[in-house]
Amino acid sequence: MLRPRPALAALATVLAVAVGTTAAVLTTHRPTTATGGTVVTTQPPDTTVPPATTTSPSTGPTAHRPAQTAPQPPTTSPRISDPAQAARQVFNAWQAGDQQRALQAATPSAVRTLFAFTPTPELRFTGCRFSRLGYDCFYSSTDVGLWYLDMRVEGGASAGYRVVAVNAQMRFGSPDTAAKYLVSAWLAGDRAKARHAASKAVVDALWSRLGDRAYGLRFTGCAFRGINWGSDCAFGYTTVGLGFSLQVKGGASLGWQVVAIQFAQL
Repeated sequence: MLRPRPALAALATVLAVAVGTTAAVLTTHRPTTATGGTVVTTQPPDTTVPPATTTSPSTGPTAHRPAQTAPQPPTTSPRISDPAQAARQVFNAWQAGDQQRALQAATPSAVRTLFAFTPTPELRFTGCRFSRLGYDCFYSSTDVGLWYLDMRVEGGASAGYRVVAVNAQMRFGSPDTAAKYLVSAWLAGDRAKARHAASKAVVDALWSRLGDRAYGLRFTGCAFRGINWGSDCAFGYTTVGLGFSLQVKGGASLGWQVVAIQFAQL
C-alpha cells in the first residue's frame, strides 16, 4: 500500500482552506432574501418633502376666479387739531367747488350754507377768536357782494375741530342793488338768499303777501328820502294791480339793507 505523500496532503489542506474562504466571501456579500413574503428594510424613511403644488395663471375662461375688490377710500375724516386749519380747509374747498373735501372739516348744514354763495376769492382770513367754548373764524373783504364770513368752529385738539355753522353777509353797494337782489331771490323761491339783503320781517311779509311768481315785477326806481330814512325802491306788480315799496338803509362802508316793505294798490 502506498502512503500519501506529505506534499500532496499539504496541498489538499491549502485547497480546502481556500474553498472555504471563497464560500465565506460569497456568503457575506449575497443579498438577503425574505422567506415570509414580507421585506424588512433597515433603510431610514424617505425625508424628501413632496413638491409644493403651485397654480399657474390660467389662460382659459376666468368665470370661476374670485373677483378682486378695488380699494375703497377711508370713511373717516382726518383729525384736524387746529380751528384755523378747519376753517381754511372749508374755505379752500368752497373756492375749488369741492363739497366732499369741505365735508371732511364741516357739517353738512354748514357746507350747504357756504356753497349757496358764489366763490369769492377777494375774501381774506383775519383770524379766529375763542368764544362760548368754541371759535369764530373770520373772512372779510372791502368789496361789495359777499364781504364777511363767520365760521363757527367747535371740537378739541384730541377729537378734532369742525366747522358747524356759517354766517355770511352781503354788502350791496347801492339801494337799488339790495332791492333787486331781494326780488330776484323771491322770484327764485329762495328765502335763505333773500335774507342776505333784507330783514326777516321783510322776507316773511313778501313771501306771505305775494304768492304767484308767474306775474312779472316792474322796477320803477329808488328815491332818497333822507339820512334817517334812507331810500324807497318801488316795484309794480301790475298784472294784479298791486305794488310795493322797499325801504333801504345803509351806507357806503357797511352796504345797503332792506329794512321795511309797504304794499299798495296801484
